[in-house]
Amino acid sequence: MYIPKHFAHDDRADLLAVMRECNFATLVSTIDGEPFATHVPVLTREDDAGALIVEGHLAAANQHTRALAHGARALVIFHGPHTYISPAHYRSEGRVPTWNYIAIHASGATRVIDHVEGKLAILAHLVAHHDPAFAQRFAVFDERQREGLLAAITGFEIAVDRLEGKFKLGQHRLADDLPTLQASHESGGENERAIARWMKQLGYWK
Repeated sequence: MYIPKHFAHDDRADLLAVMRECNFATLVSTIDGEPFATHVPVLTREDDAGALIVEGHLAAANQHTRALAHGARALVIFHGPHTYISPAHYRSEGRVPTWNYIAIHASGATRVIDHVEGKLAILAHLVAHHDPAFAQRFAVFDERQREGLLAAITGFEIAVDRLEGKFKLGQHRLADDLPTLQASHESGGENERAIARWMKQLGYWK
């Protein structure tokens, strides 16, 4: 990922916060020399040694399972909040429209999880994160139904050995901002409000 120095962000706690909040990610690897992407919910955790693990599951019929089966490297792209920035919010003339955003790239070697216990663990983590109330309903599924569902998916883990964060928030132009920029973010949609929260958390805005 292209990251100018003033947009690079390596605070692990901040990166993990975005990865866990914006966990519908893009999984990218190659199949027969061609890039291949799958859009999938994932969870990020730290193992006992503090290493980052990204886990999720794919449809067993997804071609991606073949690519991941041999320990190939994969990239997971986490899309954080993003918003259009109008030049009307700058004091200086000659500014052009831009887009502010947060993006995180996590990459590493993959491991396919095909055994029942491993797939159940991944499902349990995802359900606990997104819909805890569903856990009880899933627990009483008919055994044959459960086996059919598990057979239709393949779990995966990625041992992250490269983590990149890009927080392009206009921090290099703060002195040129008009107060209308913060006000428009704080009264805007979900993405604008999220950007405003990060600007405040990082000390860029009051």
